[in-house]
Amino acid sequence: MAEVAARVGVARPDAVLLTGFGLIRSWASRRRRLLLVGLPLLQCLTVDEVRALVAHELAVVDHRRAHLVVRLRALYEEAVDPLAVLPSPRAETIARATRDFAAALERKADQAASSASGLHTAARAVVKADLAAFEFADLAFDVEEQIWQRTSAGVQDLHAGWQEAVRAGAVVAALDDDTRTALMARHPSLAGAIASLSPAHVALRVTDSVPLGPLPPDLQRELARHVLRRDSGQWVTFAAVPGEEWPGWLERQSRAVSDQVATLLRRPPLGPAEVVEVLLTRLDELVAANWPAQPEPPAEPEELDGTPSVVVVAEAALAAIGWRRVHPAAAGVLVSPDGEQHNLNLLARAAVDSPAAMAVLLELLSRAQRPT
Repeated sequence: MAEVAARVGVARPDAVLLTGFGLIRSWASRRRRLLLVGLPLLQCLTVDEVRALVAHELAVVDHRRAHLVVRLRALYEEAVDPLAVLPSPRAETIARATRDFAAALERKADQAASSASGLHTAARAVVKADLAAFEFADLAFDVEEQIWQRTSAGVQDLHAGWQEAVRAGAVVAALDDDTRTALMARHPSLAGAIASLSPAHVALRVTDSVPLGPLPPDLQRELARHVLRRDSGQWVTFAAVPGEEWPGWLERQSRAVSDQVATLLRRPPLGPAEVVEVLLTRLDELVAANWPAQPEPPAEPEELDGTPSVVVVAEAALAAIGWRRVHPAAAGVLVSPDGEQHNLNLLARAAVDSPAAMAVLLELLSRAQRPT
């Protein structure tokens, strides 16, 4: 923190707090300036990318009345929140009144991020942070559904599981056009660099990340509690969860997808290979058959993404013949009893355009061919 503050010429925070969420965010009261640093980002961004995000947030509170700046920033972001169902007249009024302020503040923060790590690193940092926050929340939701709802226990090493999932290649963050456009609008000073980012630029990796020591169990639980938003009276670790819990969850999801394919085919599918073929080649028809009340499905199948369902079906099929995840949190990265390993996430994405990848995927599923 001291290095970044000195490099970009901003004040150091009064305290730095570790949080369980995937964010790096500043906060201020009348007396204190705080920096909240999310453990998930420290586990998948590079040191230089974290420097850029730290500089960005320190610049936000580098004001004599930082508490007012933070409050106005929050009001603006709430008023223009794209997830709001319908903007209220009050929100529209707030947005108009604070838009120029927010734009000037963002320019200053973006310039600080560029000064700390360079323009292109700053652009990568804001994009990867946004993608990582979403992917981590998605992983936490899946874990909660699989463990909490069945056992009422919280997984205390949730963040260690996230790190292992990233390390195994189970977290495949995709920068879609809507996200890219939204981030370019939010960070106009970085827009050109964001526009030029390729999928390889925004891959989440453990390499060159901030060095961290092991977290004691009580801190693991506290950070997991941040994310679960509830106080669990019972805690488990990934290692302590019975191995059959994960295949059971997958089987239920896979059965639902197979039922959807059966609706399209008007007969039970012959096995997981046929389910996967339908998902990859007839996804628009599948949507139309199962949700006929929806508007006309996309004219181009590539506008839909069926690969998550492909991974679920393939993983359930292979789990039934003894394959297991390399780590319970690493969905789709499996190893066979003989040590053969495949990343179904990458294989499913490649199979959309590559006949060779499709052949590999179908050959794997032919080993587990059975009625579904």
